Amino acid sequence: MKKQIVTSICSALLLSMVAITGPAFAQKAATPTTVKLGYYNYNMVKTSFPEAAGSDSLRQQAESQLRAFQEDANKRLQQAQTDKKPKEEIEKLKNELQAEYNGRLQALSQLVSTQVAIANQNIAQALNLVMKDKGLDLVVDTSTILAGGDKLVNNGVDVTDEVVKKLNPARGLTGGGGSSAPAPKTGAGGGAAPQ
Repeated sequence: MKKQIVTSICSALLLSMVAITGPAFAQKAATPTTVKLGYYNYNMVKTSFPEAAGSDSLRQQAESQLRAFQEDANKRLQQAQTDKKPKEEIEKLKNELQAEYNGRLQALSQLVSTQVAIANQNIAQALNLVMKDKGLDLVVDTSTILAGGDKLVNNGVDVTDEVVKKLNPARGLTGGGGSSAPAPKTGAGGGAAPQ
């Protein structure tokens, strides 16, 4: 009996809250509006922009340096074990090598992150300039479209070449002069938009 009373009271409270707050959450009626859409291929822009390509090269160099250090550290630890060094000395060496590795990792990660951020900021600025020049309301990176995109490609404006030109004004197009590929229709692409 008490359960029914509590349930009834809760239901009544819920209904009264819905009645009171319902109009506050009502949606506006949709009104048709015209939006000018554009699209670009981030991966193509990135490979055509030396600063962005340089950040990828820097990342690869950093990874290579870390691998080389790790291999050397492993050899040093193995040599210490082969030389039958005391356990405490081996543990101390291991801790020193780990600390050095962590320091290098942090420094290289910071350097790479900074370079990537600068390159992405420049790409975003060039994209915004092109967007304003073309009078576009929205520009989408086609390499991040997982499905569909036909309406965008058919009705939108491809600004990939213009973004490359803004980034490389003296060189003009560097990616072979072709237009970017249309938006992928499936999970292909896998690029990331500038952050």
